[in-house]
Amino acid sequence: MKRIEWVIASALVVIGLSCLTMSATSIMSLNTYHVYLSNLFKICLWTGIPVAIIGIAYLIMKRNKKD
Repeated sequence: MKRIEWVIASALVVIGLSCLTMSATSIMSLNTYHVYLSNLFKICLWTGIPVAIIGIAYLIMKRNKKD
C-alpha cells in the first residue's frame, strides 16, 4: 500500500474509535474529559490486544514457514 492509503486507513480507524468512545461516554451521561480518555484507553486496549496477538502469531508462522 502507498503512504496515502495508510494515512487514510489510519484516519478512518481513529475517527471510528473516537465515535465509539463518544457514544460510550454519552450513555453514561458523565461528559467529562477524564471519563472520555478513560473510555478511549479501555477501547484501545480491547482492540489493540487481539491485533497484537494476531500479529505476533502471523510473524511466528511466517518465520517458521521460511525454515
